Amino acid sequence: MDFVSPLSDFVKYSWGLASTPIGYIYNLKDNVDSLRKETQDLNAKREDVKAGVKREEGGGVQRTREVVNWLGKVQELLGGVDRVLQEAREHDRIKCLGHCLPQNCWSGYRLGKAVNQMLNEARELKKEELNTMLSLPPPPALAKPMGETMGLDISLNKVWKWLVDEKNIGVIGLYGTGGVGKTTLMERINKELLCANHGFEVVIWVVVSRQVNEDNIQEAIRKRLNIKDEIWERWSQDERVHHLLEVLTHKKFVLLIDDVWARLDLFKIGVPPHNGSKVVFTTRYKHVCDHMQANRTLEVKCLMSEEALKLFEKNVSKSLIDCHQEIQDLAKDIVEECKGLPLALITVGRAMASKDDPGEWRHALTTLRSKPHKLPGMVGEVYNILKFSYDSLDDAIRQACFLYCCHFPEDYPIITYDLIELWIGEGLLGEIDDVYHMRDEGASVLGDLKRAGLLESGLHSYGRPTVKMHDVIRDMATWITCDHGQKENKLLVIENEKDMSADMMCKWGDAEKVSLWGRLIVNINQTPPMCSQLKTLLMRETRVRLMPRGFFESMTVHLTVLDLSDNKNIELFPEEICNLINLQYLNLSSTQINELSRKVKNLTRLRWLLLDSLSETFLIPTGIIGSLPLFVFSKWALGLENEEDLVEELGGMQDLADLSIYVYKSSSALKIFQSLQRCIKRVKIKDCEDLTHIPISQSSNFSHLGMLHLCNCPMLVKIEVIRGIGQAPNRSCFPNLVEVLVNKCGLLDLSWLVHAPKIQRLAVWECASMEKIIGDGIAREELTASRLFSRLESLHIDSLPNLSSICDHTLFFPRGVRFSIFSCRGLRKLPLDSDNARGSFSIHGDKDWWAEFEWDPTARVTFHAPEKSPSTEEVTFGEAVHKMKDGSNWQARIEFRPSGPSE
Repeated sequence: MDFVSPLSDFVKYSWGLASTPIGYIYNLKDNVDSLRKETQDLNAKREDVKAGVKREEGGGVQRTREVVNWLGKVQELLGGVDRVLQEAREHDRIKCLGHCLPQNCWSGYRLGKAVNQMLNEARELKKEELNTMLSLPPPPALAKPMGETMGLDISLNKVWKWLVDEKNIGVIGLYGTGGVGKTTLMERINKELLCANHGFEVVIWVVVSRQVNEDNIQEAIRKRLNIKDEIWERWSQDERVHHLLEVLTHKKFVLLIDDVWARLDLFKIGVPPHNGSKVVFTTRYKHVCDHMQANRTLEVKCLMSEEALKLFEKNVSKSLIDCHQEIQDLAKDIVEECKGLPLALITVGRAMASKDDPGEWRHALTTLRSKPHKLPGMVGEVYNILKFSYDSLDDAIRQACFLYCCHFPEDYPIITYDLIELWIGEGLLGEIDDVYHMRDEGASVLGDLKRAGLLESGLHSYGRPTVKMHDVIRDMATWITCDHGQKENKLLVIENEKDMSADMMCKWGDAEKVSLWGRLIVNINQTPPMCSQLKTLLMRETRVRLMPRGFFESMTVHLTVLDLSDNKNIELFPEEICNLINLQYLNLSSTQINELSRKVKNLTRLRWLLLDSLSETFLIPTGIIGSLPLFVFSKWALGLENEEDLVEELGGMQDLADLSIYVYKSSSALKIFQSLQRCIKRVKIKDCEDLTHIPISQSSNFSHLGMLHLCNCPMLVKIEVIRGIGQAPNRSCFPNLVEVLVNKCGLLDLSWLVHAPKIQRLAVWECASMEKIIGDGIAREELTASRLFSRLESLHIDSLPNLSSICDHTLFFPRGVRFSIFSCRGLRKLPLDSDNARGSFSIHGDKDWWAEFEWDPTARVTFHAPEKSPSTEEVTFGEAVHKMKDGSNWQARIEFRPSGPSE
């Protein structure tokens, strides 16, 4: 009976617990079996969930926290189940219940309870429905495929500094010609933003292109901001703009906009003004950067030679070092033809990949030089891309003017003035009615072409600005001109005498334009075939002496423009020119021709006749010029044999609108100022030893006079603008006069310049009598009203021993004006001082003059010493003068800074 008491005590203990089911003990075996089965099912579900999640991850989604928590719970449960099942196996091995029944019953109860709880938990986890995947939030930047990069590190570093370091910069514009690498640079920027810790929350890439679609731009932005489709589609256009502004205002973002062709109103699209975020855009046009109000702009330029060769080699897909030496040499020549344009280098490089025969490389180089459109990929991958800039001109006049530039040879510095004159002469700017207005229009066209990246500003040639065409753009222009390569002989540009052979001359029969250029052309031995379509013949800078008989006979019907300028060896006027019945433009400048034929009268449609820099004994037979319907006549730089007769004829030509002339006779000079004021553009009066006085009526209006040169007229003491009785002052007798040169004249002053408000360049030298530039007879009020020297760019005075003053009254010069003062010991000061100087200006003077010049010695200046290696120092004016006293330099330039805080 001993066992009854413990059993009774156990039952009482068990039922004394808080309503715990006694079935834990009796159902233990069944529950363990059920738990084993449920956990097997749960583990299978877990593996399915894990596999599904792994399969979907990487596709723009990530596992939800719900599924993460579920997997964690299952993992924890399965670990506990393993321990409980092990304990259940141990429990089954206990055979002797009698010796330790209370303890054994207690452990069975505890085990049964645990099994029951795990069984319920396993069942709950198994039947739970899971939302496994969640869309990923957008990364700060998206990786993009990137083009070939070469030579962009300097540009990238500059843009990166603006982007990350300079907080006040909000808008950055990258501009450059098509194919130069703007998009590639933008891709590099995007890559850096993807990798670097830059502090921006989101980087948005948008491609605009020529046909702007604002909806597409908004779509790209909202996707990067992870705005759901169903929400976006419910919003009106105004609501979309509002929400984009709201979201972006509270984000620090970078907006990368590629291929902008015209100003975008970003606020209208939904992009807020600068708030610490950045906008970077690419464009072909510099003016778009201005219209987009870019805080910083960067021109993306073509590659230098070494970088170009590396990019080419990379696309050839093999090291050129291992190639035949001839191939290496040819590769350099091919790269040179591409002129550093990455798009061309990549295209041509790919075309040359796997070609190992030097003959193939020679053929490629020849093709690239003569017919580049036939090189594989050149049209589709290069010309068609560059042509977007041409198409975007959206103006037939500008397109025609651009195409005309391929009449000039490769790398030729095209003087802008000559180019515009040819445009007008060709009729590209319309019918000639106002040649001065047309020049302004030509300047506008030229500016548009430069802003479009189709022309580049070149170096100055003898002080005259030039433009140039990139070789690949020129090739594209030639391809367009020749009807997209269908009429290869429509334009012929010939630079070698070998191209003047009989076989080559037969091409002239198909040509509309022919250009012969350069010193490599010495002889013309062949006459062209019937040139029934030829309208323009430019033959310049050759060494040809004679044109073969019959050369012009085949051109008599259609030729309208003939330019024979700068052929230094041509001495005889080709009489056959007089048979060109439709000729409108004739340029014989800078040849050795010394006489016009009387038959020139046959050119009844001639509007332009240019005879600059010809012999001083050049003869124009009397009655010739007056019989022609000329708009423009120029005999500049040298005089004429019978100038008085010619000036008389010119005075009677009613259609003449533009006259440039060089005269030696006093009567001619006076005639010009009396009766040719309506058309005179440039006049040079030289060696008129009996010319003493040039009277000019105040009512005169020399509206077109731009240049006036007075040379070696020692008796000329006065140019006087005469005011009639009761007339108010006329301060614009010379409203467009910009250049005045005075040399070896007897003038005491140049006070008449108060009537030339736009003067830009003034040079006076070797005038022993000149005491002042502006004399005492001009009141301060009249000087102020005349705006004298308000547009002056340079003042050069030299060898004026009696000059004491430029002007006794204070004048206000524009910022940046340049003074050159030599051998003027009596001139101690300028008509400005450190208090009224409106901006920086510079003075170039000799050592002795500087020692006497009066200026505030404490004023800060930039001192330029003309040494072999020019040095520049920031010093006071007093220190600069001291340096000149102690130095060996006979002259120096000093740049003066503005003194006022507003400057």
